[in-house]
Amino acid sequence: MFRRILSVAVVSLALCGFAGTAAAQTWSAEQQELWQLEQQQWKMSAAKDLSWIDTMVHPNLRYWGTGSPMPRDAASLKHWSRFDSESSTVLQQEIFPISATITGNVAVLQYHYMVASENYKKERETVTGQYTDVLIKENGRWMFIAWAGGDIKKD
Repeated sequence: MFRRILSVAVVSLALCGFAGTAAAQTWSAEQQELWQLEQQQWKMSAAKDLSWIDTMVHPNLRYWGTGSPMPRDAASLKHWSRFDSESSTVLQQEIFPISATITGNVAVLQYHYMVASENYKKERETVTGQYTDVLIKENGRWMFIAWAGGDIKKD
């Protein structure tokens, strides 16, 4: 019985993962461009390359993570990203697209993620979460201007 439940769970998770991939495959060229930017930002962050903040973030950024008591700005992002990159290492990560909506020079991306990391004490943790990101296109470039989301709390 346990094997059957495990098999059903594995197949269900696989189908959920493919559903996001299938949706992304039908996206327009501009939606795919946005998703590639999102993937690049995650790769740079995992590699502790904080230059993404200066190159991909709009100066008027406002974001609200699940672990924050209130929205923060670009200066706060830079400050805490430096601390986070010094105190933990991403071992593995994957992001799963949900939707990409573009209206004029504004885009909204929604996605789910899974990240395995290790802290400075060598303790490992895997978390899942979701984000809604808002981007604005200025001078032919998409930039993050807002986002909300973060890790889903474990019960």
